Amino acid sequence: MVRWITPPAVCAALATAACGLPAKTASPEREAEARALLEELAAGQDDRLTARMSARVDGAQMAAQLPFLKSLVPQGPVPEGETVGWHANAGTAGSTYEVVRTYDYPDRVLTVSTMFMKEGAQWKVVGFHLAPTMKAGATPVTIAPPDPG
Repeated sequence: MVRWITPPAVCAALATAACGLPAKTASPEREAEARALLEELAAGQDDRLTARMSARVDGAQMAAQLPFLKSLVPQGPVPEGETVGWHANAGTAGSTYEVVRTYDYPDRVLTVSTMFMKEGAQWKVVGFHLAPTMKAGATPVTIAPPDPG
C-alpha cells in the first residue's frame, strides 16, 4: 500500500526547516561581548559599560549598583574565562541570549551571567549577574573600595 504525504504536512515540514535549528555551540560574538563587559567593569570604564546596556535598563539604578559589582571583581587583568552555559530564545517578545562564563582568580571563581536582548540589528545587555565562590583556604585578594563619586 502506498501512502502519500498530504500537502499541508509537506508545507509544515518545509516551514519548520526554514526556521532553522538552534546553534549547537555558543555565540563567539556574545562570549566576547560578555568578557568585554567584565573587563570594562574591572577597569572602571563605566561609560563604555553603560553604552552596552539596553534602553530597558534604568541608568540611575545601574549606576547605583556598579560600586557593589566592582567590589566582587579582584584588581588586575581578567583571566581567560570559560563558557559553562548559554541559552538562546526567539519568541514573540523578541530574541534573547544568555551566556554564563566562569573566571578563575587565585582566591575565587567568579561566575558571570550576561543576558542580551536583540534591539534592531544590535544585541544589548539587559542583565549582568556576578556570583563569586571563594576557594577554600585562599587569602582574599585585596579589592579597591568602591569609588564614592
